[in-house]
Amino acid sequence: MTRLVIVESPSKAKTITKYLGKGYTVKASVGHIRDLPKKLGVDIEHGFQEEYEIPASKAKVVTELKAAAKNANEIFLATDPDREGEAISWHLLEAIKPAKGTPVHRVLFNEITPSGIQKAMAAPTQINKKLVDAQRARRVLDRLVGYKVSQVLWDKVRRGLSAGRVQSVAVRLIVDREREIQAFQPIEYWVLKGRFSAKVPPAFWMKLTRLDGAQVQLGNKETKVRIGDAQRAHALRDLVKAAAWKVTSLETKEKKRNPAAPFTTAKLQQEAAQKLRMSVTRTMQNAQRLYEGVDFGEGPVGLITYMRTDSPRLAPEAVTAVRDYILQKYGKDHLPAKARIYKGKAGAQDAHEAIRPTDITRTPESLKNRLEPDQYRLYALIWRRTVASQMEAAVFDETVVEAETRLGNGELAAFEAKGEIERFPGWLVLYRAEETEKPVADDEEEESSVGLPPLKVGMPLKLDELDCDQQATKPPARFSEATLVKELEEDGIGRPSTYASIIATIQDRDYVKKQEGRFKPTELGCVVTDLLVQGFEELMDPSYTSGLESQLDRVEEGDLTFLKAMKDFYGPFEKLLAKAGKHMANLKAGIPAGAPCKKCGAPLLKRIGKNGLFLGCSKYPECDYTEELEKLEEPEDAPECPLCGATPMTLRKGQFGPFWACPNYPGCKGIRKADPKGIPVPPDQPLDEKCPTCGKHFVKRHGRYGEFVCCVDYPKCKTVKKEILGVPCPKCGGDLSPRKTRFGKVFYGCTNYPKCDFTAWDKPVPRSCPKCKNPYVTEKTRKPRGKDPITVLLCPACHHEEPLG
Repeated sequence: MTRLVIVESPSKAKTITKYLGKGYTVKASVGHIRDLPKKLGVDIEHGFQEEYEIPASKAKVVTELKAAAKNANEIFLATDPDREGEAISWHLLEAIKPAKGTPVHRVLFNEITPSGIQKAMAAPTQINKKLVDAQRARRVLDRLVGYKVSQVLWDKVRRGLSAGRVQSVAVRLIVDREREIQAFQPIEYWVLKGRFSAKVPPAFWMKLTRLDGAQVQLGNKETKVRIGDAQRAHALRDLVKAAAWKVTSLETKEKKRNPAAPFTTAKLQQEAAQKLRMSVTRTMQNAQRLYEGVDFGEGPVGLITYMRTDSPRLAPEAVTAVRDYILQKYGKDHLPAKARIYKGKAGAQDAHEAIRPTDITRTPESLKNRLEPDQYRLYALIWRRTVASQMEAAVFDETVVEAETRLGNGELAAFEAKGEIERFPGWLVLYRAEETEKPVADDEEEESSVGLPPLKVGMPLKLDELDCDQQATKPPARFSEATLVKELEEDGIGRPSTYASIIATIQDRDYVKKQEGRFKPTELGCVVTDLLVQGFEELMDPSYTSGLESQLDRVEEGDLTFLKAMKDFYGPFEKLLAKAGKHMANLKAGIPAGAPCKKCGAPLLKRIGKNGLFLGCSKYPECDYTEELEKLEEPEDAPECPLCGATPMTLRKGQFGPFWACPNYPGCKGIRKADPKGIPVPPDQPLDEKCPTCGKHFVKRHGRYGEFVCCVDYPKCKTVKKEILGVPCPKCGGDLSPRKTRFGKVFYGCTNYPKCDFTAWDKPVPRSCPKCKNPYVTEKTRKPRGKDPITVLLCPACHHEEPLG
């Protein structure tokens, strides 16, 4: 009897094959096998019926799955246990069309472990049509919005632009934040900090916190009293120095700090971005590999539970295992009397438990040398968070000391300090991350804890030093990946499983770019957002997008049908499309920029061309004045024009990247090439060797992918000299030379390509192997943990290795 199990990932198929054993054939669909075509693909007039097709890239996979299904006595659809996985199972069933009477089951692998797989296989279900309809609704909504709104952008802005139901709202959040920053007016305030000493050390710092009982402003938060200028600050400084000080208030209270809940998808993405500096995409890729299984030499082992979840709850058996581990490792003092129970926020999908290790006894330390660095760091983060979530709270004694006195001008001034002493570490014995668990908000002054000496009320204090610092309120910070995910989650925009694709998409479309790890909108992103808000104000409202997510949840719960959800959306959306087509500004015709032309005085228009947005004269073609709209950040040393010697040249954007243009352009056509960062590249360096094709000299030139040697007439003469390694190609006997991928990574290939397709990542060296006499060896870089990288010579035939010397 043959049982066919279909999963999504080939690596997961490998892991499951090991656990299921004989009698089962495990195949991978490699993700989706059907999707909407490049055209609209939705029949709006006939119930929003989708027109699915099998992409050419998946034709071979589907053929193999059909053949396997034909020979199977029983079929198990084991795609990912979420809404999208349910839809993939439905698509598989529609595409492979198993023989009539063949039993088809749906199984949910929440963890890829022997017990998890046995449990799922013992309790198969049927495809959940409600989940499928919810995913169909999401896909159709995204297609309708993306296709229809993008058409408007093509008409009004430029062909090739695109909009999305969720991505465009994410860009709006970034654009709105940028405009808050630009409109921000800093407010000056002064902070007085004094270093006081008592009878016994240590001395400690206190801040002036109140004047006449009113709080003094110490951050962005506005208070009744603000020391707003130097004159007022210096006057207070002189009065504080002349005053006598003593302890007027001393309060010590117990403070507990509870552990955080186990990870949901969004929280894992945020923590990994903050603590590990991992992008959301990288986090999800590594989590996927940990879930699907890592091979330790005895077959793959799934290390964590399913990594797409909104719920922080743990399964009862997991709670028991964690509490047993805590009791054994840390003792009963670190174990609460009752298990901690965590609940998700209202509206969260609770189909899966939190992200946790599949085996809590498999500690990070035991896997340190067996996982890739990123996998180890992420696994350690998940493991510590899971164990800490069931540990006892950390206990501190927090002491607040205050010194209050009447100044010479009659004002009542109060200085304050806070001290904290750890009495019981609790969960912090395992997971000391409290400072990054609660990051300081952008508009709040950080509160620091100081070490305090033994103090008593009435004890005199000596003012040893007084600092008077000028500060200013700070604008809101740009979004990082962590804070953008947090904002999307709080606003209910999209789902955590889609955040990685959202962030990747808005960067790929050049609507935003990263600057020092934070998102800044491009001029194109700002303009497109403004036009979309003008034409589709409701659609671009975060609360509206969040409402659509709620509608999709209602479809999943069975409270709303697919057809009703589509009709409720499309009626108002169709009116928005008609309105936008009439009233949205047309960037192709030009949008008034509110500034005069510097050449003729006519109004300037904001327009878009093949190199992006620019300002152009409204009297074009009579007046050809143009101006860059989005200025590039120029390096400090600007070059001089190679034709007329004028300086400094201006950095501009071209079709193939940035370049330097003469300041007298268009009078002088002098230009200099620049690398992607805007740094001028060196001029061509003539060589003595002549081109074998045309007889002219070779030159050393800098191109998009680095330095290369070519004919001086390149690209008119296409002769490029290749570096020859002196190692014959093992496949055809030709020459080997270094080349680069489109991502800039060096590899080594045969010069007879495409006739010969030999390639190697490691550099071949013309030295025979002393062991097997292979005619060449390769240079391989090893990176031992905790040590400097070393380069060795490795034989590709017998794997003999020796130091490079």
